[in-house]
Amino acid sequence: MQVYEGLNIITNKVSPQEQRLCQHHMISFVDPLVMNYTVVDFRNKATALISFEKADNIFAREKIPIVVGGTNYYIESLLWKVLINTKVMVV
Repeated sequence: MQVYEGLNIITNKVSPQEQRLCQHHMISFVDPLVMNYTVVDFRNKATALISFEKADNIFAREKIPIVVGGTNYYIESLLWKVLINTKVMVV
């Protein structure tokens, strides 16, 4: 839930002061009116931030990413591809 903008108190987001102590990613970047944000969207953005592929990514800067919060399903989506279906369903 912390990915949603403006839901600071109900999602118990870290304060701006705490965010200055340690760089945070993926906080407050999704409009809460967006109804179709999925675990696949989360996984794609998180893996792009973590990967070695770009010079500004976490591992490329010789930092260690720490994944906190969220449900196990979102965290597990970073660990095991088999848990999520990336195919688009046509109804």
